[in-house]
Amino acid sequence: MSIRSCIRVIPLLRNSINSHSSCLPRTINFNRSNTHRSIFSLCNKLDIRLYSTENKSESREIYYGSLTPQIKAVKIFSLSSSVVGVIAQPFLYNEIAATGNVPVIIAAYTAIGFFTVVTPILLHLITKKYVTHLYYKPNTKSYVANNVNFFCLTKKTEFTPEDVVVPDVPGMFTTFEVKGKALFVDPRLFEDPEHYVKIMGFDKPLDFKLYQTTDNIPNSSNKKD
Repeated sequence: MSIRSCIRVIPLLRNSINSHSSCLPRTINFNRSNTHRSIFSLCNKLDIRLYSTENKSESREIYYGSLTPQIKAVKIFSLSSSVVGVIAQPFLYNEIAATGNVPVIIAAYTAIGFFTVVTPILLHLITKKYVTHLYYKPNTKSYVANNVNFFCLTKKTEFTPEDVVVPDVPGMFTTFEVKGKALFVDPRLFEDPEHYVKIMGFDKPLDFKLYQTTDNIPNSSNKKD
């Protein structure tokens, strides 16, 4: 093979290499785009499945009492001070009795007993009706109300709108009753006011109690002019 022929072949080889190199990235990019699309569609399907099952099984918070942190803080402080007072009572009684002053002894014993026993009970009577959280279960169409018990622990009460009784004359800190238990909620704190309407029964026909008994109906035979 002569030198001239070799020189003529070199440009042809360059052109063929450039053409192959330009086609190779396109095929790779095409394969990559296809794989990305398949992975993206698979993730979307999994997200849709997981999202739908979680919404059906888990409960959703629809109400949060704004006074919940304050109530828990006050109850914890009251219980802790009562425990400290009970532990310190023997030492305090000995020191007070050593004074020999009867009025001082009576006043001190009364104050210690009030702050040790009466204060936690009084706080519990005031705050036991307050609903801290209210959850809605879409599966059973029921509600779960959380309250704080005497020892500042969460107590749950599950109910349906059929279990709710709205008293004609509500008492202090009472919005409605559930299975004989009084509960207090603030209508302004509901995320969705429709839940408050369902719980209170405002979506049902109104009963004005316009009825008459047989005793109230006058008998025509008893009428005498």
